[in-house]
Amino acid sequence: MVSKKKIVLLVIIAIIVVIGVYFLVNYQQAQQNFKGEHNILVLCTDPSENRPGIGAVDMAFVVDVTDGKVGNITPIYPGGMTDPNLTPTSDMQAEGLNQWYLHDSLWSDNLENGTKIAQDIVKYNTNISTDMVVVVTPTAIDAMIDAVGPVYSNGQLVENVSSIDFLREDQSNNGATRGDAIENLAQGIKDAAQKNNNKPALIKAALEQYSQGNIKAVPADEFSQFVSYAGFNSLLG
Repeated sequence: MVSKKKIVLLVIIAIIVVIGVYFLVNYQQAQQNFKGEHNILVLCTDPSENRPGIGAVDMAFVVDVTDGKVGNITPIYPGGMTDPNLTPTSDMQAEGLNQWYLHDSLWSDNLENGTKIAQDIVKYNTNISTDMVVVVTPTAIDAMIDAVGPVYSNGQLVENVSSIDFLREDQSNNGATRGDAIENLAQGIKDAAQKNNNKPALIKAALEQYSQGNIKAVPADEFSQFVSYAGFNSLLG
């Protein structure tokens, strides 16, 4: 059985590869910066809600990395998670929001500020500090599915439906939590990528999605150093 950390990591694996290939950082510098323990906050977004930014935070994970090795992955459910020390912007208040929820952390088109707000909210509610943030949209996941398909999630063929709609159906029809639904889908992408040497297709799709802005990392240069330190092959294994 594939470990949970490998399954959930597949959700961000394409981003990891893209950032690493794109920046080509020096390994020695990365080794110096990424010794010890680090946490990466992964935000899965839903861009269908009307807002200036990249989308609402639909689900999140904190990925623990110690000396370049992926360890525990903690699911973060955004529902009701807020930080009372943060004041919503005037346009958010005009929409009836009197608290700044994790769900709305990426409200503005200032991604760096939005990811900082997400980190603050997660820290306030879980006492987990995070060093970096990865943002992934359903469009990017859809592209990965198309690149390596057919993809099966928990025995169901994923076709003719967006990934976010599929995840919602898995929840409503099968009683899965959002975290479980994402893990099931990631397992399906992983299995499909391993068949017929489809990993290159997955990487190609990720490169295209990164260039189109559907996957992002903040700060990108530090995340690329993590990739250099951890190594592509171990992450893709």
